[in-house]
Amino acid sequence: PELPAGTTVAFKEPVDTTGEGDKPATVVVTYPDGSSEEVPVTVKVSKSATDADKNTPVAKDQTVEPGSTPKAEDSIANLPELPAGTTVAFKEP
Repeated sequence: PELPAGTTVAFKEPVDTTGEGDKPATVVVTYPDGSSEEVPVTVKVSKSATDADKNTPVAKDQTVEPGSTPKAEDSIANLPELPAGTTVAFKEP
């Protein structure tokens, strides 16, 4: 069921989101007539996905002349679709 118009919902205390894990919290529901109730909840704090987690570079073969230097960016087929500021480099052996 929907809550009545004018109902407010807020955390009783700030939730500590500095570390990962399940964080117990209390939500206070205040109704338009002034009555309220406290509801225990769990806030799941999970690691944010990094750009590396959200993207998959696609390898692309390249052909170069003998003695020339290959460019790392020419070895990633989907470089234009990766986030702005993405850099590529060959790994040193």
